Amino acid sequence: MSEPNSTEDSQGAAPPRRTGKRIAGGIFLILASIALFYVGVDAIADPDAVVARSSKSARSPDTDAEAKIGGFILIMFGISVLGFGIGMIFSKGPLFAKRAD
Repeated sequence: MSEPNSTEDSQGAAPPRRTGKRIAGGIFLILASIALFYVGVDAIADPDAVVARSSKSARSPDTDAEAKIGGFILIMFGISVLGFGIGMIFSKGPLFAKRAD
């Protein structure tokens, strides 16, 4: 059997640096989270507008409580998307990589 080359292992140990695609993806996720925050706050602040928009659809219209719960869910999803966007920009290595012991 051949012995593994130790120089190949040492070269692959350094985490990859931030790339342009990674920064652009992080900025896109931050902008998407801002949009989710806006829609969520709008649904909580003015549930009557959500009910009026849903009454034009074929299904039964939303209630005020459903509009507020939907807005709250959008805000929580926006927080998680914002966290991933910030993580993509400021982390130095892959987000979900296993650490070498």
